[in-house]
Amino acid sequence: MLQVVVAAASLLAVVAALARPAHRRPPALPALVVVAALLVVVLLPPPSADGSGVQPSSAAAGAAVAALAVLQMQLLRRRLTTSATRSWLDLATGVPAGLALVWAFATTPVALGAGVSEGRAAVLLVPLGLAWLVLTFCLTTTALLRPPDRRMLVHAVAAAVLVVAEVSSASALAGQSAGALADAAHPTAAALVALAAWLRDPHADERALESGGDIVIGPVSLTLQSTALLGWHLVSPIPEPAAWASLAIIVLVTAKTAVVFQQLDVLNALRSQATTDALTGLGNRRALDHALAVVDAGVPVALVVLDLDRFKAVNDTLGHRAGDDLLVALAGRLREDSGSGEHVVRLGGDEFALVLTHSDLPAAERRARSAVAALARPVDLDGGPVQVGASAGVAAAPLHATSSRALWECADAAMYAAKRRDGAVVVAPLPEPAAGAAADAVDAGPDDDRRRTDRRVAERRGGG
Repeated sequence: MLQVVVAAASLLAVVAALARPAHRRPPALPALVVVAALLVVVLLPPPSADGSGVQPSSAAAGAAVAALAVLQMQLLRRRLTTSATRSWLDLATGVPAGLALVWAFATTPVALGAGVSEGRAAVLLVPLGLAWLVLTFCLTTTALLRPPDRRMLVHAVAAAVLVVAEVSSASALAGQSAGALADAAHPTAAALVALAAWLRDPHADERALESGGDIVIGPVSLTLQSTALLGWHLVSPIPEPAAWASLAIIVLVTAKTAVVFQQLDVLNALRSQATTDALTGLGNRRALDHALAVVDAGVPVALVVLDLDRFKAVNDTLGHRAGDDLLVALAGRLREDSGSGEHVVRLGGDEFALVLTHSDLPAAERRARSAVAALARPVDLDGGPVQVGASAGVAAAPLHATSSRALWECADAAMYAAKRRDGAVVVAPLPEPAAGAAADAVDAGPDDDRRRTDRRVAERRGGG
């Protein structure tokens, strides 16, 4: 009678919790199903080995643990940004994994103790296999989140209680005493789920990305389990249901692997689009920021900023389509002449940049002059040969600056100085106090860089 009261009170507690605002409660339907199914288990007699088919109490126990898994999945997805398809495949793969372990170790004892076939014993052990799956899943999801969600931890304890209940039920079917603990297990699990419904996650608004380790830990562990069981089957045959479940694990892991690779391809394509100029196929400003990020780490980097001369006249006389064709052709020349460790980007309009990693200033100046010469060669368009020039500004880190922003300002100011000479290549002046004091430039801090670049920008604007 006490067990019925506890389970019924837990059901009422969940219903009351669902009346609260959505941000203060767990997903509604799975929590309600868990506790309602556990109340059914408490009200109905335990399954007997001589019954036919799936008995109501056994079906209700399976429904409870399955709903608990769905509940835990929804809590996980509220805090972890992950793929829905991959997550559900993980859970689906876990079903044969849990069943395979339970069937491998418990099918024969239950079949012998109850005097039934292995197939009938396997059916009776399904709730235990699902309970084991939910326990491992709850423990895994709890460990994935930082900071943890208290509700997930409570669900993990409830899953452990359900495992105890199903182990006791299997022991009873095998002819062993179930003990008083089994009678209290299901209402205790219902009370724990009701408690989780009243708890609130203090970090509910925080979301984190799924790491690479999170993606591979499930398939790797499940593959190892299925391989071990199949290897055991070759040495000493295990019950047939366990062997088939192990084969199902491999099929589902293969399906998940295909989904993972497909999603990685999509992710890589999106990342590429985010750093690629749509017209020329070169890198864009975001790609430039990524390439210059190593400057802040002290890596020697040279930057060449290029701006086309007389490009506006092409747009005005031949049209913007011809201007786009010209940009594509000139971008191809810059790409073809680029060397190892060089990044070619289009900054927008008719402006380009070359990032030369691990390059010194003389090499960067030579590359700038070759780029200007390449851009000055005529390009054959529909209206005939078209020729524009280019001006270039050159700066190098740590000679001119020790931060990516300051390096960009130095090269940009030098490019504007080159524009006033029409087709020139201008190297940014060395930092004060002495033009030859390269060591002082290396030791200069970010504040020194900022003052120098602000002064250069002011001079550039003052000069028109």
